Amino acid sequence: MRPVSGPTLVVAALLTSPALADAATGALPLDVALTRYLLVVGLCWVLLTAASEWLWGEPDPVATGEPSSASPAEVDHQAADPGTDGH
Repeated sequence: MRPVSGPTLVVAALLTSPALADAATGALPLDVALTRYLLVVGLCWVLLTAASEWLWGEPDPVATGEPSSASPAEVDHQAADPGTDGH
């Protein structure tokens, strides 16, 4: 998720709406309200990214009990008889 995505900006605006409303009426300096908003944008981005990975990320592969496919080098070593020189 990008930091400047719609959900991140909307959630941050909702969380800082009292400060933004106070800035609009003049009860709070604009730089203080914008600083709060930018800090909350960063926090929301981190939390939403972590939540999206945790909730909607790729599931871990499940072990099926079947043997895994071996690499060609391992197959060559397994196929050779250990009591002979391979001829």
